Amino acid sequence: MTKDIKELMKYLGLIFISVLLTYKLPRDSYSIMQYIIKPIRFENSVLFISAIVPLALFIVAIKGLFKTEPIGIQNKIAIVIIVLLMVIPLMKGSLDLAKNAYFQAMKVELKSIDIKDSNLSFSDINEHQATLSISLSLTDYGRNDSNFKVRMYLPESLKEYVQADFLEFDESYQTFGNRQILNITKKITVPLEEGTNGEKIMDTHWYWDTFKYELYNESNSSELVYHGI
Repeated sequence: MTKDIKELMKYLGLIFISVLLTYKLPRDSYSIMQYIIKPIRFENSVLFISAIVPLALFIVAIKGLFKTEPIGIQNKIAIVIIVLLMVIPLMKGSLDLAKNAYFQAMKVELKSIDIKDSNLSFSDINEHQATLSISLSLTDYGRNDSNFKVRMYLPESLKEYVQADFLEFDESYQTFGNRQILNITKKITVPLEEGTNGEKIMDTHWYWDTFKYELYNESNSSELVYHGI
């Protein structure tokens, strides 16, 4: 293996590491990097710094690739285009294949279901109750059908004001495997502690916190984690 090939492989390896660090973990809305470097919360704002390390690795890799092809600016532009439009999508595709294989290897039925996205919002807040609107998008990577119910656990920030540690979805749901997506939309009436109002709930910044969904049936269960930030 020539020196140029070794250098090329080294810098492509750095790009792959940067892609891997930002790739979403199974059954979680965070990547590896977001767990290593978590967002910094201020009183009314959030600073996201988890992308600094992957971005630094990417810049080092691109500069290194430029050195392996020192012909001119046209070639540098071509390298960037190739990396962005071909190399990174191929790397992400390989991680998608690995994730698909991982989920299909799960022996527990509900463990093959991943969280794709989630959105939450409060409305109609009064002295006694509020309406929580929930949208939850799931992807089933398994090979078989799954039947389950959903339970959502509230973050610590809301427990002072809400008379429940978790909320049950009344309906039962079914997925059919083969990477099919199930979109769940739900409105739940939430009982509130006495003296609670909309301002107190908003002051908790609950939408920055972590919510956990439990998928369960008579045989097994699985936990999905959604981070507000």
